[in-house]
Amino acid sequence: MVKSIAPSEDTRTAEPGSSELRGEARTVAILDAALELIGEVGYERVTMDSIAARAHASKMTMYRRWPTKSELVAEALRRHAQGDAPAVPDTGTMRGDLLATVAEIAETLTGAHGPSLIGLIEAIRDDAALREHVSSQVRERSHQVGREICARAISRGEAVHAERAETVLDLAFEHLFTSTLFDGAQPSRERQRSLVDAILLPLLSSGS
Repeated sequence: MVKSIAPSEDTRTAEPGSSELRGEARTVAILDAALELIGEVGYERVTMDSIAARAHASKMTMYRRWPTKSELVAEALRRHAQGDAPAVPDTGTMRGDLLATVAEIAETLTGAHGPSLIGLIEAIRDDAALREHVSSQVRERSHQVGREICARAISRGEAVHAERAETVLDLAFEHLFTSTLFDGAQPSRERQRSLVDAILLPLLSSGS
């Protein structure tokens, strides 16, 4: 079990010699430091102390916002993959939106410019708190995307099984995750198109 670690008295101020940042710049520095360290030494060996030192941040500030390492890392992964206000792709058709979304999921899994979910699979398996945070974020984002894609399609006049949106996006993520894990690389564009055209689009299109 991963327990929250309360800051001790000697963590209530920034470390001597640190140049503590403020506001959003401080948040970005902390989250970037977490991802950098995971890439260098792995999730298991990263500590809140090492993140604070890399980011020149106050540990009190970190513990106030992220009581555990798993919470901090989960937010870092989310921001890295999506940005602060991720936009759902709008291509003009439901098929196009699904293709763009599948491509985004594939990129997230392999982490071209930072830690990937596939690379963190052992940490996610062994750390229940990290697993819960990441799972919650993935499902929340997938469901949001599915609902928005269907709502847009309906507004364009496309016939859609909107009630299937969340399930279909869960299926897309799970298929891409499994394929990436077993193949050691993200699915090709051709396989991504096949997933959309043979499975996702028929499930969402009314009359299928």
